[in-house]
Amino acid sequence: MSKLNLLRSVSPFSRLDYEELKLLADGLGMQSFKRGETIFFQGSSGNMLYIIVSGQVRIYTLSEMGQELSMTIFRAGDFFGELSLLDERPRSASAQAMLPTRTLTLDRDKFLHMVMVCPAITVAVLETLATRLRSSTVYAERLASYSAGQRIVHQLLTLATYSALPGQRITSKELHVTQDDLASLSGTTRETVNRVLSNLRDRGLVQVDRARIRILNPDELERLLIAW
Repeated sequence: MSKLNLLRSVSPFSRLDYEELKLLADGLGMQSFKRGETIFFQGSSGNMLYIIVSGQVRIYTLSEMGQELSMTIFRAGDFFGELSLLDERPRSASAQAMLPTRTLTLDRDKFLHMVMVCPAITVAVLETLATRLRSSTVYAERLASYSAGQRIVHQLLTLATYSALPGQRITSKELHVTQDDLASLSGTTRETVNRVLSNLRDRGLVQVDRARIRILNPDELERLLIAW
């Protein structure tokens, strides 16, 4: 698939016309990462934006005590790494490939040129930033008000519905996440995640594999989140 057609599958850019897509596509490179490979580290200089073609990427921060807290997981069609391109400050988080991952890449000079000469690209980037800011606010509220069990269930539901089409009902979903990943996303320990998943498995709501969790009954999981 051409770079131009790949861009059409990226939601923020899907409304661009042919000339705008071509302008963006002409400036793109490509880079691949192995499972577990670090794409960039928190605090490093940032001069590249990444658009995921295939695979899965975890964005996480590291506290002074060395504890990881995963902020979000990006999949095919998402882009990340844009903040350092805009303000020239060090990376605010680290990025790691959770699966073999291919990305389109755009360096800072080309990115800045495009946002200056093409307002539609600028709007697409700003809309994505606004959506992520709102999600970060909700994420912080969940960490503060939910119990550990509720945070874990909420993350399972969030990951399950993330890639669904608007209005699409999810009947089951296989998630490529480990228990360590889920603990980091939920702001809790692996032991707590293991205990909660065992409870959910006994209820027939999930199946747990080495690096996969399959949600069997999202509707019942949603009801459990409210009642827990």
